[in-house]
Amino acid sequence: WIQVDWTIPVSGAPKGFTPMLLPEGHLRTILTATRVAGAVLVVPLMEELFWRSFLLRYLVDADFESVQLGRFTWGSFIITTILFGLEHHLIAAGMIAGAIYSVILYRTRSLAQCVLAHAVTNLALSC
Repeated sequence: WIQVDWTIPVSGAPKGFTPMLLPEGHLRTILTATRVAGAVLVVPLMEELFWRSFLLRYLVDADFESVQLGRFTWGSFIITTILFGLEHHLIAAGMIAGAIYSVILYRTRSLAQCVLAHAVTNLALSC
């Protein structure tokens, strides 16, 4: 088995919420729960609406509403995958996840399935 070194394709230092820096108690629990809820419920919905519902189709035709959800072109797939990866701290992991979410869209033609996969990913990363 080969271990992937995720430290090479990294964009800057990670910045974000570190619950262990807060004093123990209810505030830490509430802030952590709020952060996880946002990462699992809000972020996947907003990102998938942008990346898969809008940009993936916009790159096929500027009149993106005329493009069927899940229509495949190599150009839109590659550009969206790269940009999705660049948006995340771990670029390679972001690109892999973005490619997987796009494949889910192409196979199911369901944005809800992409949102669910993204939410499960974020939930797993929050543990």
